[in-house]
Amino acid sequence: MHSWDQMKPRTVYEKAVQDFTETARQLARLNQHFRQASFAEFEMLMGVDDGVLKRYGLPKPMAERALIEVYETVVLGQQRYRDHS
Repeated sequence: MHSWDQMKPRTVYEKAVQDFTETARQLARLNQHFRQASFAEFEMLMGVDDGVLKRYGLPKPMAERALIEVYETVVLGQQRYRDHS
C-alpha cells in the first residue's frame, strides 16, 4: 500500500478531520495563542459554522467530534510535547 492510499480519506468524517487538522496546523503556525487555546477558543478560531457543516454534509454532533479529535491532536498534542521537552 502506498502512503498516498493511507492518507486518502475513506469517509466524509475522515475528510473533515483531515481538512480541519490541516487548518488547525496552519493556524497554530500563524498564531501563538492558538497553541494554548481552550476548546471554546479553538472552535471560534477554526470558524466551523453551518456553511462548513453543509459543505461536508456532517450532522453537528459528528462535526463536533471531528473538532474534538483535531483539538486533541493539534493543541493538546503540542502541549504534551512541550511539557516533555
